[in-house]
Amino acid sequence: MIRYAVSTGSFGKGYMTSALADAFRRGRMRNVELTFHASPPALQEKEELSRRLAAELIAEGVIRPVSAHLPFNGSDGSWDPSEPDEELRHEVGEKIIRLIRANHSLLAPQMTLHASLEPPEAEHAVRLDQTCRTIEQLLPLAEELGFSINVEFLPRTCIGNSVEELRKILSRFDEAHVGVCFDVNHAMEHSRELPAMIAELAPRIRSFHLSDYDGIDEAHWIPGTGIIDWPSVMAAVRAIRHEVILILETVDLLGTTVRGRGTDPFLQLRLLENACWFLENCGRIVPELRRFEIPGNGPSGPF
Repeated sequence: MIRYAVSTGSFGKGYMTSALADAFRRGRMRNVELTFHASPPALQEKEELSRRLAAELIAEGVIRPVSAHLPFNGSDGSWDPSEPDEELRHEVGEKIIRLIRANHSLLAPQMTLHASLEPPEAEHAVRLDQTCRTIEQLLPLAEELGFSINVEFLPRTCIGNSVEELRKILSRFDEAHVGVCFDVNHAMEHSRELPAMIAELAPRIRSFHLSDYDGIDEAHWIPGTGIIDWPSVMAAVRAIRHEVILILETVDLLGTTVRGRGTDPFLQLRLLENACWFLENCGRIVPELRRFEIPGNGPSGPF
């Protein structure tokens, strides 16, 4: 079984605003991954408003938190779970614990965790072990509150940038409280290998971040606008035998302004709702699109 959701990270910087709250009230999407920030003092008021609006929407029954994206960096020092300095790493774990306890009413059974920032490959052995120490630090709270820590599949030189590294992390923990958030965009140049990668990690995948890839870098485009083979990816997703959450995590393709105004978040939300229809039907419509001949542009045209 699959459930679709949308990340608040798809809107601006991921903060809930009054305009976004109104968009959710008008829209059809109820399942949400709330993005939590390590906000600097200058943005604390914005962060507090974001959490207050989210709480109001939950109370109204407008949104259901199905996942929470934990912060991974901030101006008050790193939130990097792979920090090599053990004292600093332990404080990262404590900050995450404090954030979860302070916002328990907004959180969900799934927690997305970035295993690191982008360290050199030479540091991976040490940093992977440190990430596991941070997860161990979070486990008692995960058991107490009943949530899964989902280590995100990340790009470039991040910890967890391959199936092999994720399997090393997963091998240290029971599946009850440690899983995977598989971000298909982060496969980047290995995007054609996505079905096989998903199949290999399937028993531990709890959630996906879905967006499209431009063939160059992690574009986070709306599904159907890039080069990912969605019929193959969705077939691999549907082969997973347990429930997974498909979280749309995209950028605003319309840009940051339209005629000098901020983009209406309701329009972006509608595009994401339409993307759910595309993903549900991509096995049928993608082949049709590939066969489609633009009228007047065939080889036997008038020119």
